Amino acid sequence: METIKSYLDSMFRGLPLTDKVIKAKSELLQMMEDKYTELIKEGKSENEAVGEVISNFGNLDELAKTLGIEDILYSNKQDKINRHKLSFEEVNKYIEAKFKAIRLTTIAISLCIMCFIPPILAHSANFGDRYGVLGMFVMLGIAIALFIVVPNTMEQWKYIKHEPCAIDSVTIDQLKERKSAFITTYSIKYSLGVLLCVLCFVPAVFLDSFENEFINNLEGAFFFIFISVGVYLIVTSIKMKKIYDHLININNATEFKAPKKSDSYKNPNLKSIMSIYWSVVLCIYLCISFLTFRWDISWLIWPVAGVGKIILKAMNGEEV
Repeated sequence: METIKSYLDSMFRGLPLTDKVIKAKSELLQMMEDKYTELIKEGKSENEAVGEVISNFGNLDELAKTLGIEDILYSNKQDKINRHKLSFEEVNKYIEAKFKAIRLTTIAISLCIMCFIPPILAHSANFGDRYGVLGMFVMLGIAIALFIVVPNTMEQWKYIKHEPCAIDSVTIDQLKERKSAFITTYSIKYSLGVLLCVLCFVPAVFLDSFENEFINNLEGAFFFIFISVGVYLIVTSIKMKKIYDHLININNATEFKAPKKSDSYKNPNLKSIMSIYWSVVLCIYLCISFLTFRWDISWLIWPVAGVGKIILKAMNGEEV
């Protein structure tokens, strides 16, 4: 039987480890075992039984249609993809790094949303508007730093996104189990995030009944808190689920994303800055517009930012 199993492994070597292929391999093994047992009962020797089993079931081209893998076998012969084999430890480290990056990036997004809270609180408490503006830019600074640093931490894993990779069936099964366990967390986080976004106006309705001016001014603060927490829960749950989906189906992938054009920057620091450049400009535009309410002139930030980008690229020897 070990000879039959070894031969079966060689037959399926090189095929993608999809559910369909794994099922076909299991079915063919059962067919071989049944035939082997039948031949032994008929009085055949072990070597004779093995030889006849391989003779009857050893041609995968003839059995592909019966096993339902004709399309996969044909595709595999037409386009052989040399895949990087990911180990169990490699997959776990990637998931850990990716989850951390997702959390930090989403925290940065939440900070951008909540950066309006310090000016609101400072104004409400008559603490001095300059301190509110200072708090806003501190939060924006932390967010921008995270936007720059986090992508750099994932550089070592970019081959999983841009190159053909493969994962063995045992690791795939474990990933499916982990995804099943995560689905409950995903559903709770996603639902709670949507609920917070929907209910973001409730604090305003409740606090509006108070006559205290400070409490009334907290309406805006609670609005941004609800939105930022809701966005954090929604984005992290969706992104984390996508990681599991991507890894589970990685053996089926035939098209791979080419690195973005921003990856061609020679200066790594400039590359990081340019990856978030327009996001930062948008944050600055919104902050200035909401603080001054001079929407009639705040739009000038955009052409100035366009010129600034050209100057930055030219100063660093990049093509303009």
